Amino acid sequence: MTLPLQDYGLMRAIIICVIYLSSFFSPLVFAAGKAEHIVVVVWDGLRPDFVTEQFTPTLYKLGREGVVFQNHHAVYLSATEVNGTALATGAYPAHSGILANKEFRPSINPLKPIGTEARESVRQGDQLTGGHYLNQPTLAEILQSQGRKTVIAGAKPVVLLHDRAERGDDDAVGINLFAGGTLPNGTLERITKLLGPFPALEQTKVKRDDWTTRTLVGPLWDGGVPPFSLLWLSEPDYSQHETGPGSATSLAVLKNSDHNLALVLEKLEAKGLRAKTDIFVVSDHGFSTISGIADVAGALTKAGFKAAREFKTPPAKDDILAVGNGGSVLLYITGHDPELTRKVVEFLQGEAFTGVLFTRQSLPGTFALETVGLNSPAAPDVVISLRWSAEKNVAGTPGLVVCDEAGRVAGQGMHVTLSPFDMHNTLIAAGPDFRHGVVNLLPTGNVDIAPTVLWVFGIKPPKPMDGRIMTEALTGTGTIDQASETSRLEARQEHEKFVWQQYLKITKVNGVSYIDEGNGSATPR
Repeated sequence: MTLPLQDYGLMRAIIICVIYLSSFFSPLVFAAGKAEHIVVVVWDGLRPDFVTEQFTPTLYKLGREGVVFQNHHAVYLSATEVNGTALATGAYPAHSGILANKEFRPSINPLKPIGTEARESVRQGDQLTGGHYLNQPTLAEILQSQGRKTVIAGAKPVVLLHDRAERGDDDAVGINLFAGGTLPNGTLERITKLLGPFPALEQTKVKRDDWTTRTLVGPLWDGGVPPFSLLWLSEPDYSQHETGPGSATSLAVLKNSDHNLALVLEKLEAKGLRAKTDIFVVSDHGFSTISGIADVAGALTKAGFKAAREFKTPPAKDDILAVGNGGSVLLYITGHDPELTRKVVEFLQGEAFTGVLFTRQSLPGTFALETVGLNSPAAPDVVISLRWSAEKNVAGTPGLVVCDEAGRVAGQGMHVTLSPFDMHNTLIAAGPDFRHGVVNLLPTGNVDIAPTVLWVFGIKPPKPMDGRIMTEALTGTGTIDQASETSRLEARQEHEKFVWQQYLKITKVNGVSYIDEGNGSATPR
């Protein structure tokens, strides 16, 4: 079912009006930053150890001109849609409403998981919630409510989550280009007349990234560079999934992403705006190599549980839906029976693929979902982060993980675990508001991007954000004395034949939590 365009326009107007009124009653922070423009460039899946002068010379040089964030973090699940939403909202998954790339939302589809970034999921989600598919306003929505134009351009559909409301062709406040689609819809015709259609999928996604970049710096910027732009590149994520991080193919696409960054910087220079623009280059998550394949649904079924990857008929009590997200699996237990949940957890604690277990209910040998910001009303009963090791792949890249995703094989790439190679990602920032030639050792995270962008623009968010302003890296905040505190949580459960132990390492700065890593294992008695 779809809504008429005018209804979407009304929904969008209401959202922006609410944001505007909220910020009216919460006065703006007077212009804090110097930049007139901000450009965020996302390199999907870029590990920080691949930012080198050899493979990414433009990005490497940018880091020397600005700030390299040495200890940057994804939110868990370390997946694209989750972290795309964290970048947009400054919120942990429990507060943003997006917990995984694939979730079970019975109100949208009662039989199988949905893709949380899919246009049909977004549309139905907003219909069912009165425009609150996301529980927090996004950067684009906040800026548009203040009359500041935004342009979003992504080679992947995840950017729909940044600015999703339908609009008419005469709406000049925001443009979104997402994997070859556009909002407003009529914008696409103008783009394809100039640059041709969105490229077909090939062995890599470099042509899609090139097309998207050329569209941003070309027709989307021809009328002037807006206050806020976001460019989302699909590489090196796609090539690393297919060939593993550190492979010849993955290293080659790094150079292509670097070239697209150079095009953005050159266009800003040509327009005389480089000195007036803050640039953020960030990745949504890190990356690892698949060491082996797990079939969690199959393992549960073999153990006597009623588990499936999708339902053929409406589920009955005690039916379990296992939703694979690569390095993590979500389990939805129909009826939420505590005794059945306990039995499932005890079974999983003895399996070689299990890394860390999170549960809605307090159970021995697990952590609560709220520990990693996953305790939303739509959360599953059990979340499994699959096991990882620091061993190297054939290319010499450290970080191996177990994967639950159909069609994947050992040697390909994956993420979404609590491995430090998945949870630590890239952030480099430069511009008039950032210090020069600095390596920031304090922990930071994707949730910190949105509050920092709003600080630069002098805008107070209409709702509190989970992230913090990265004051230690900014020039206009004076001397900021901040410290981090790291803790290690442990959980243990004794069984007849083995002892289960798991841990989680968390670092906090000013009340903001960053997940460093977590893993677990069963030791025979």
